[in-house]
Parts: sequence; C-alpha cells; structure tokens
Amino acid sequence: MFIRPIRHRLPSIYQCITTNLLFLYTLMLVLIPTLLLLSCDAYRHNSSDPDGRQGNATPAHVDKESPDLVIGIIVDQLRPDYIYRYWDQYGDDGFKRLVNDGFTFRNTWFRYLQTSTGPGHAAQYTGTTPAIHGLLGNHWYDRESHSHPNVIVDVGSGHHGVGSLPDAHAEKSPAKMLTTTVGDELFLHTNERSKTIGISRKDRGAILPAGHAGDAYWYEAETGNFVTSSYYRDELPNWLQSFNDRNLAQEYLTRVWDTMYPIEEYTGSRDDNNPYEGWYPGMDSPTFPINLPELVSDHGHDPGLLSRTPFGDKLLIDLAIATMEGEELGRRGFPDILALSLSATDAIGHRFGPASKQMHDNLLWLDQYLARLLDYLDEEYESENVLIFLTSDHGAVHIPHYLRELRIITGNPDTEANINSGIRDAIYEYMNEQYGGEFLLSMSNQNLYLDHDFISRNNLNLTEVRTDLKRFMLTLDPVSGALTADALNNTQFTSGIRKRAQHVFHQKRSGDVIFWLVPQTRGNTGSGGTGHGTPWSYDTHAPLIFYGDGVPAGESMDRVYVSDIASTIAVFLNSPFPSGNIGNPFNDRMR
Repeated sequence: MFIRPIRHRLPSIYQCITTNLLFLYTLMLVLIPTLLLLSCDAYRHNSSDPDGRQGNATPAHVDKESPDLVIGIIVDQLRPDYIYRYWDQYGDDGFKRLVNDGFTFRNTWFRYLQTSTGPGHAAQYTGTTPAIHGLLGNHWYDRESHSHPNVIVDVGSGHHGVGSLPDAHAEKSPAKMLTTTVGDELFLHTNERSKTIGISRKDRGAILPAGHAGDAYWYEAETGNFVTSSYYRDELPNWLQSFNDRNLAQEYLTRVWDTMYPIEEYTGSRDDNNPYEGWYPGMDSPTFPINLPELVSDHGHDPGLLSRTPFGDKLLIDLAIATMEGEELGRRGFPDILALSLSATDAIGHRFGPASKQMHDNLLWLDQYLARLLDYLDEEYESENVLIFLTSDHGAVHIPHYLRELRIITGNPDTEANINSGIRDAIYEYMNEQYGGEFLLSMSNQNLYLDHDFISRNNLNLTEVRTDLKRFMLTLDPVSGALTADALNNTQFTSGIRKRAQHVFHQKRSGDVIFWLVPQTRGNTGSGGTGHGTPWSYDTHAPLIFYGDGVPAGESMDRVYVSDIASTIAVFLNSPFPSGNIGNPFNDRMR
C-alpha cells in the first residue's frame, strides 16, 4: 500500500501540534499585554470627542503647572460692541493684542435679569447667580430692618474704615455674599498661601471679587486715597500707604480732559453737543474740553471727580502695578489672583451715554492703559506664567430719547415722565381702590415687597394678592412681564426671560412680585445718560477674552455664561470650584 494507515501517523502529528500550541501560547503571553499598552497610549493621544475633534482624553492643563498669577479685569459697563466700534483707532497693544493673541468668546451672557455692579462682580468669581449667592443688586429691601442697605454693608458688624476719614466706610465686608469665590477655594487649596486681592474705584467692585478670605482696597472720593475695612486688616500695608502718599489723584486732576485725537476724527460717535447727555456740575454743556482744574477750584469738586474721567482708570492701573509689586503676587511659589475693576466707563456712560464723544475718547484711553499693563507684565513676568481674562459686569442701553429720534420704540414717552415713580403711583392707586389701603413696603430692583401683616389683618390670601398685582402690572405700558414668588418657587423655567428671573430670585431676600420693563426703557426719565438692569441683550450680553498662560489665539461662537468663568479659572489652577458654582468650565474650547 502506498498510503499508510492513518493510525500510524497520529503520534507525530500530535507532537507537532502540541509544540506549535506551546509556542503560540508563549508568544501571546508576551505580545498581548504589550499591544494593550500601546493601544491605550494611542487612545490617550489620539481620541476624538463626539464632535470629531482630536485632543487629549485627560482634562486640559492637568499635566502642567498652574499659572503663577491670574488677573481678572472687569471693565464696568463695557458693552461688547465697544471693542469693535472704535477698532480702527485703537493701538496694536491693548484691545487688539488681547483679541488677536487671546481667545474671545463672542456669545457670552449673564444668566439673570437685573444686571448691576454688585451681582455683576460676584458672577465671575462665585460661578453662580443671585438665586444662590444672594446678591440681588447694589442694594435691596431688607424686611427685618425695613431699609435698603448696600450690598457690601454688614449691618451691626462694627467694622470700620482703615486709612479713611473718621467714621467713613463703616461696616463694609462681603458678608452678604453667601457662597465662596474661586479665590477663597484657592486659598483653602494651597493651605492659606495663595492671595486674592481686589482693587477698584468702587467698594463693591473690590470687596466682592476678593471674596471672604482675600483683601480689598477701594477709592475714597473725598481724599483720593485707597482704603480698606477692619474686616480685612487694622492698618494699610506699607506699600499702599506709600502709594497714597504720591497723591496721584490730585496730580491727574491738574490736567484738562480733551480728546486724544482731533475731534473731527471721532466719526464713530454722536455730535458732542446734543440734548440727551448729562454733564458735571460747573459745566455749561456736555462738550470737550473738560477743564478738571477749574471744576475742582471753582465748583467744589473733590477727588471723586477723577473717577468720572478716563484718568480714574489710569490711577487703577498704577495701583495694580503697585499691588503686584507690594504683595509680590505670582512670585512666591503659589498662584495668586488680582481682581482689577475699572469703573470709568460706567461713570462716563451714566453721565454721557454709550454713543457720546466722551465714551468714544474714554475707550481710546482705556486701550492705552491696557497696553501699559500688558507691557508691564511682559517686562516683569514671563508671559506664559500669567493668565488674564477681561469681561464686564453689565452692559448699557442707548439713551431712550436718542432712540426715539431714530424712530426706535421705547417705553420712555418723553423727557419728563419718571417711569419708576409712575409705576409706584399706579400701584398705590390700585391698592387703595381694590383693597382699601396701601401695603407696598418697597419697590426695589423691580421687586414688589408687600406688607404681609396688612394682608393677614385683612384676611386676604397672599397667593391671590400676588397674582392679582402681577395681572395689574401687566396692564401698565412700561412693564413687559411679571412673575409672582409662588410661580418662581413652584415652576422650573427652562428658557427665556422667565428662566433669567428665576436666576435672580432668592427665596429669602426677593420680593413678592418681580417685573421687568419693555426693551429700550429706563426706569427714570430716560435722558441724561444711560442705565442698565434689564433682561435685554444690551444689558446681559458681555465681552469675554482670555489671554496668556496656555491660551491659544482664536474665538468661539458657542453660548457661554459669565458664571462659567469661575470654574474655568479653577481648572487652570487645578483648584476646587466655588461652593455655589453652577457654571461649566470651557477650557476644552481653548485648544
């Protein structure tokens, strides 16, 4: 037979198979773990997010050191369009440098209505809204004291001013702010070694960003000095006393405020002399030049006048540099935060309006002051070790009667009628007719605070009274909308103005009815400068630019919120989020 029986071949076949299987098993033991490690490493470096973008699977910046210094710049009342309206007249090293070399978020918003300085300066650092941090406005009605204390007045605390005139700046602290800030959390995270310092022309612009564990210094209008509260310390630091001794405020008030360039080149703003702007006491018209020495010597202005000119921001930039040097910020081995609030834009807007020659010129000066700060940081710090963000605390409406001239609708009927007074009078009249008495304790921040004792004594149902007054408010021409406390407590609004109202409603501090005005309407006569405090885009749309440490050049049109800034900074610092944070970090968008 040419073919052997199969049984005669089995032993050799089995031996061959066994040998090969042992070899393959050994090879697999070696190769599989190696392949798994290589594939995991490749996934970490080449993973794609759901949008198909390539990037690290690990959180942004977790593998790098934190910035040595974070500088938060809040330009009070800076509308986003100001950055682009006068773009052609800016230099290369201020706004243009921030925009061209930094990352701009073009679609940034406040989550709440009733925008003002107090909650506007808290939003960036607490990462939340008035519904949680409790700051309803610059002041609001307090049912216990039957008064309207300022947002930073700590009634009964016994705190006093430090470095100030006697009996000035009493009882000032951040006590009304119910949550921590990103600076507070950084202080805890570094075992009390990081510093947060807030500086501003306004007390609330310094105190709230500084948080509970920081230090705050603000401008005293009567003396031109920067002061603080005994909440923070018993005496001014030596470096600040030396700064005050330079008397820079008095020096800057010896100059005439005239336009930086020939006024004929200011084609992006209204005529200098128009009927809708205000001016300072002692001026004959709202026009350039503004003789500051004459206003001081002949019309009794104190150094507070400086804060209503661009040179007030110049003084704040001087102080920012002195603060960095005096406190050795960013040079001590632990990250620090400097919260800088620039308020000249707000003061000039309130007096002259957004489209005025004065606002136009102010922004050109501000551009130079920002350039000076950036140049200083280049010289004294390595640029990659400093992180900057620039934003605002609220916007502003164009002067309503200027808009009427352009046939743009507004709720201000003329230059005489005071909207808030008219609404209050109408409420009193309705209460007397419907209920036989007035029981409106206060109309504060467009909140109606009702006298609950009156309602109880007259056997009225509180919910029904609130609903009835809400319906009445909607019959008034200047009122756009209203919600009761019951609706805000019992309904979860998911979009639009009602959601913004919910973000400003605090269960213990807010009123019985919240209302808001129709667009392009101010609560006063609507003339003599601008205002804010509404839910409309001119008040709630904010600029936002990040620049410096680990930030690429670029821009995003994604919708983000001012209250997202705190958690974003916390991620940069590898630090915990503030206690009441509702914001979402957007570090991943800056790649």
